[in-house]
Amino acid sequence: MTVKERPRKLECATPILAQFMEVGREETREFGDWSECSAECDGGTQTRTKQCNNPAPMHGGDDCEGEGEETRDCNTHHCPVHGGWSEFGDWSECSAECDGGTQTRTKECNNPAPMHGGDDCEGEGEETRDCNTHDCLECEDENSVYNECAKQCTETCTESCDMPMVVHDDKIVNFNFGDDDQCFKKCECREGYVSHEGECIEKQFCPVHGGW
Repeated sequence: MTVKERPRKLECATPILAQFMEVGREETREFGDWSECSAECDGGTQTRTKQCNNPAPMHGGDDCEGEGEETRDCNTHHCPVHGGWSEFGDWSECSAECDGGTQTRTKECNNPAPMHGGDDCEGEGEETRDCNTHDCLECEDENSVYNECAKQCTETCTESCDMPMVVHDDKIVNFNFGDDDQCFKKCECREGYVSHEGECIEKQFCPVHGGW
């Protein structure tokens, strides 16, 4: 008598399917390199990413959990500020009233001032020029003096010192130091002398006219 074998019962494939279902739950182990910073200074950002491919999700498996990108600040140091010149200031007073002097004017490296390792301003911050190059006058009369802008006074034998008197008219020079300040250089009699007929004489020698 022949005994028929019962057909074998197939074992449930659920565990194997479950294995395939779990594929893709693992995340990649390493992030990639950081990207180039978005700014060279004053603060930028960098990013780096990782791929969900170790393994990639398949057969209905879940995507990787969490984020695949990280961001961080970078190059937070200040940008260097290079110096810039201001405008030149006014010219200084001339160093001499005649025979040639010099004037200077300056500008500042503050527009802007260099900061955070920035370069100084290029070039010079001072300029110089010649001024008052005319010859100094010399008084012909040995008893007269070349005064300073008519600050002294010359009397005459008949006039008091109300206003400066000019001894040598051809020696007047007008210096203009601005709209409101003019300087008249004059040869005037020295102290103790008075002007008489174009010469400086001692006051005691002024002529005295006779009277009845």
